[in-house]
Amino acid sequence: MATNREWAMKAIPVLVRWAQATWDKPHYYSQLRMAIGHSTNRLGGVMGRVHDIIEEIGESTGEKIPTLNGLVQDMSTNLPNEGFKYVIPGYKKLSTDSKKGEVRKLNFEAHIYDWSWVLKELGLKPANVATADKIDKIKREVYGSGGEGKEHKALKEYIAKHPESIGVKGVTFTKTEHGLLSGDSLDVYFECRKKQHYAIEVKPKSSPEADILRGIYQCVKYKAVMDAMRVVDNDNYENNTLLVIAGEMTDFLRQVANDLNVKYIENFNYKK
Repeated sequence: MATNREWAMKAIPVLVRWAQATWDKPHYYSQLRMAIGHSTNRLGGVMGRVHDIIEEIGESTGEKIPTLNGLVQDMSTNLPNEGFKYVIPGYKKLSTDSKKGEVRKLNFEAHIYDWSWVLKELGLKPANVATADKIDKIKREVYGSGGEGKEHKALKEYIAKHPESIGVKGVTFTKTEHGLLSGDSLDVYFECRKKQHYAIEVKPKSSPEADILRGIYQCVKYKAVMDAMRVVDNDNYENNTLLVIAGEMTDFLRQVANDLNVKYIENFNYKK
């Protein structure tokens, strides 16, 4: 069985990638577990060792190295859990706003830091999601995709009629091909009680990896556009996006969705 230190060595490259690319987005303990292959979400001991390892390097080199621990947060609060007091003494006593400000500052420091020498010092390689060749290949495939088939249409219509099948409740308004002010069209759109709005991006089982990757980025785009539209509406509803695919996500796609905090449902069976 791997020790907490061994798990921490697996976690550090992932945390560095998050710091460099998505430091201002929430990342959760469940996402780190998935990224490193840990069997549970109880990663307190692992995160403690991450802090210890970074501190050890700092002490041996005289370098002040930012913490990576603020990048992993509790899903219910979008803040590190109370164990973060191991990194920041007195953290537990701070107000919620003070905690958020402190964590954001620390994560930005991690974002602008040059981690390349730290990884080299630890004998670790960057946690690249894919090679440059793979990214180039997928880009060519993404730009060449498009169109709607019968399966895609059937999947959209089923979800529109059965929002509970994807966990959406209290629906007060439903529309397929819902237009946004950006000119984009949502596959399925729901408005729900408690001021929850949902943009659902749908991918049939026949979708290749490149098309599902496009769907992940569409979810990122739709969330940003809907948040901007909320400003125009002068309202305070919450926008959510969800990618629903009838097929299965590859490990590469899971990593991208994980890093970008895009929620998804795979292997969705709509022929019930």
